[in-house]
Amino acid sequence: MQPRFTARLLALAAACAAAHASAEETPTLPEVTVFGERPLVPNQSTVLEPGVGERAVVRDSSALLESAPGAAIVRNGQQTGIVQLRGLSGDRVNVAVDGMHITPACPNHMDPPLHYITAQGVDSLDVVAGVTPVSQGGDSIGGTVVARSPAPQFGTDTGFMSFGRIGAGYNGSNEGADGIAQVGAANNRFSVGYTGERQTGQDLHFAGGTVRDSGFDLTKQDVTLAAKAANGTFRLDLGQHETRDAGTPALPMDMTEDFAEKVSLSYTGDTGAHALEARVYVHDIEHLMDNYSLRPNLNPMAMWAFAPATSTDKGASVKTSHTLGNHVLRVGVEYLQNDFDSYSQRLVSGVQQDIIRDASRDRLGVFGEWQTQHGGAWQTLVGVRSDTVKSDAANIVNVGAGATPAVLADQALFNSRAHDITDQNWDATLLARYKASAASDYELGLARKTRAPNLVERYLWSPSNASAGQADGRTYLGNLDLNPEVSHQVNLGADWHGNGWQIAPNLFYNRVSDYIQGTPIARLDSSGNPVLQYMNVDRADLYGVDGRWQYRLTDAAGLRGTLSYVRGKNEDNGDNLYRIAPLRADVALDYRTGSWKHTLDARLVAEQDKVSAYNGEAPSSGYGLLNLRTTWQATKGTTLAAGVENLFDKYYEDHLGGINRVASSDVPVGGHIPGAGRFAYIAGEYRW
Repeated sequence: MQPRFTARLLALAAACAAAHASAEETPTLPEVTVFGERPLVPNQSTVLEPGVGERAVVRDSSALLESAPGAAIVRNGQQTGIVQLRGLSGDRVNVAVDGMHITPACPNHMDPPLHYITAQGVDSLDVVAGVTPVSQGGDSIGGTVVARSPAPQFGTDTGFMSFGRIGAGYNGSNEGADGIAQVGAANNRFSVGYTGERQTGQDLHFAGGTVRDSGFDLTKQDVTLAAKAANGTFRLDLGQHETRDAGTPALPMDMTEDFAEKVSLSYTGDTGAHALEARVYVHDIEHLMDNYSLRPNLNPMAMWAFAPATSTDKGASVKTSHTLGNHVLRVGVEYLQNDFDSYSQRLVSGVQQDIIRDASRDRLGVFGEWQTQHGGAWQTLVGVRSDTVKSDAANIVNVGAGATPAVLADQALFNSRAHDITDQNWDATLLARYKASAASDYELGLARKTRAPNLVERYLWSPSNASAGQADGRTYLGNLDLNPEVSHQVNLGADWHGNGWQIAPNLFYNRVSDYIQGTPIARLDSSGNPVLQYMNVDRADLYGVDGRWQYRLTDAAGLRGTLSYVRGKNEDNGDNLYRIAPLRADVALDYRTGSWKHTLDARLVAEQDKVSAYNGEAPSSGYGLLNLRTTWQATKGTTLAAGVENLFDKYYEDHLGGINRVASSDVPVGGHIPGAGRFAYIAGEYRW
């Protein structure tokens, strides 16, 4: 797992540094213009642009999303947060990182898509919970998250000018440190930039001890080259991302090494009436896990094992936008190919067993979308989309000596079946917005969304600890007979606002046919619990309310907050849906004075007693947290931030926080992993 284009990165970095050394100081540079006429933004969407303080508080970029209404995080480790939107998580949420769709290499999703963009490296996060325009992705039913790194910057004339950013921080929750350096040079036609990042963390501290085996070490470097054409911009991104010794106590193994490389070439052009966006990319992951390097393993050495995995995504897309008076037509085509392979091997005996062998998943999507401004009061957006999803996996060749009769029977059964499966997904979306007055807007969103099963759900041929990120301590089995999930959604939104105040609630209902859930079968795992096989539930319902509000108290002070509540029901048996986030409310008091901003932030989380009895899910208690944060704009380019989180050192357990599997920890095996105790943080950055 050696870097394959480090030399190229270093050469480009050297060129960038040379340009920077000769560049003169310049004011803030303009950024690239946004592609086309933006689609109608749903009321339930949130745009996050984290500052120095927000980045310093978190250890993983996914945690930034918790401030968005309807969002929650499934936590398996400090670097493995999986997004949940309105009760739907994992592959049910469409996540894009700088236009790339990334398939985790780990069958347990310890490397979800947002792992490959750090909190320090995020420029913005677009979150749409629920009804999503078809132009923003398919093969998902929960919503969309778009993460972006900073856009290339350009100067105003032919002379080269420098730009850059240097930042660093310390987080007491895990004695963690992070640093980022961005340097570049640009004129009015060309831009070159280099970004280097380093982030480390020790075991997470909670009120009462530490979560053993939860540290990490991350290094990232990227080079961006951009050039302006007559009406557009070409952009080339090269990058490496390496994570070492990342403990994942909620999973059966740890991420000892995760090495990813990317190459992405894109073009965005806009003539005013017509716009074009095209992209090709490759994202390759080499992933290594084991159960003995980082954690104490009380099992006999014969049970020590390591598991390599690889995942390669190759993507291409072309999207066009055409403005025709009060109408905008968008059409596009997207292609994504994923190649995946994973196996485990016993360290002592050498016995090797396939997890998923030589699998592939290809998706071809086409869409059309029509947006109209009806006079001054009404806006509508109508779209249709088709995605053809083809998946396949090779036969299991050998599971090694000593395989049990049950495992050999699983192998024979799997190999006797056809593995190449084609699913046809059809999506349709309608958004209608009515501006009733200067102080009130109303919105109706309707959607039919489809998601085909992922490789883990379909091709786990024998009971395994792989769970695509559930982190619930259970054993899962795949199912070749799964049908795609089909979602029918409705969202009713309002936005009431005036001078210094806003209330923007959403009511939503989501009926999912053929909902995929682990279902107990007449077979026990090594712990004596029933194996959970992925099966289709005829009908699952998710409904609730979320939204945001704010109120300006004075010119210097204001209140703001969010609310998120979702209820999930298995209508087949009357049970609750599995792993649903509880009711949560966030309230913040902001006070500004001069170049200072102070925030007192409270998070209130209710108990979650609406749990799945069918799956043996345990309830969780409610809790409240209080945080104190401050930011100082010392100079135009210098920002400092500090604060104390969990001010009263509250012990609490996130319902989605995972079940501990690490022995000799301050958290018992089988217990919920708690959240961070009281900790202080400090961070600063300088931009030029």
